[in-house]
Amino acid sequence: MSLRLPLWGDQFATIISTYTSQMTSSDAVKDKFYEDRHALLATVSKVDKLIVISDFNARVRTDHAACQGVLGPHVLGSFNDNGLLLLRTCAEHRLLLTNTFFRVPTQEKATWMHPRSMRCHLLEYVIVRRRDRQDVLVNKVIRDADGWTDHRLVIS
Repeated sequence: MSLRLPLWGDQFATIISTYTSQMTSSDAVKDKFYEDRHALLATVSKVDKLIVISDFNARVRTDHAACQGVLGPHVLGSFNDNGLLLLRTCAEHRLLLTNTFFRVPTQEKATWMHPRSMRCHLLEYVIVRRRDRQDVLVNKVIRDADGWTDHRLVIS
């Protein structure tokens, strides 16, 4: 889903919200999702502010070559294949994961906790163009938000 909103003058913000397939989905399903995201991102005007909000089911880390300019120093947890797909997409479109640029306690960064292991994970991301990083002042979760989900809401 995408929405283009007027800001001021002739400036616009395009907001994209998506849900990524689970890690157990086939590679073909995951590839199709990222192909569709690539096509959608390519349609957004280069002058628009761009905000992508999604549960990517992706875990990222800073020691991967694909993360150059995409990640800040504050990642959380381990890495998975969806993380690599997300990093590549962000690098290609000059986007960054805002969640990784703010030093906040794990309880305010983790968007999901595994029910058995109780390990915290960062799976939902707020993504913007690199040039718009200064527009994001904070990024953290609302720990006690009441919603019918096991994931935490992210404010940015």
